[in-house]
Amino acid sequence: MIKRTFYNLPPEKREKIIDVTRKEFRKGHKKKITINSVIKNAGISRGSFYQYFDDKLDLVELMTSDMVDKMVSFIKSELILNGGDVFEIPIKIFDVMTSEDKAYNDMIAMTDRANLNSDLIAEYMQYRFHEYDFVGKLAPYVNHNNLNLKNEENFKYVIFMMEDAIKSAMAAVAKNPKSKDKEREILYKKVMLLKRAVRA
Repeated sequence: MIKRTFYNLPPEKREKIIDVTRKEFRKGHKKKITINSVIKNAGISRGSFYQYFDDKLDLVELMTSDMVDKMVSFIKSELILNGGDVFEIPIKIFDVMTSEDKAYNDMIAMTDRANLNSDLIAEYMQYRFHEYDFVGKLAPYVNHNNLNLKNEENFKYVIFMMEDAIKSAMAAVAKNPKSKDKEREILYKKVMLLKRAVRA
């Protein structure tokens, strides 16, 4: 867990550590991120590192928390624009994640299966990321009137299925960038099938 001492740092020092961590993750095709590389490039001691963080998983959290906030903000905006149609969102996310938009470079690097840090990222996603309440943050912006779902738990399952479909498409594109159009079409078909199922 990221410790309070990190958040109590002067903004410029905190931003420097975040920036160094971001750059280290972007090198993911070349080498794995290490505590040594972060402390060296951030100009902090190993002792200071452990005053701010418990372990390397905290570095993933440092990256993902900001990225997830950006993505949730993006999805909220899209839901407001489209009248709360949650089934339009997966293609929007796919298009953003496979674009050249620099604002999403970090997210693209983190979701790229070819990243040498993918094991570390997967460990974070498995053991810590579930604490982030996507459904709770987005549910108020979704038009539930068009969904034939009995309860909130079923809504969560629909979101999880779409999330899995997006991850599968992104993983395929990461392995073979030329498959982008094909994977987009497959993702669209999966989402439309799910849409028909919950609106039946």
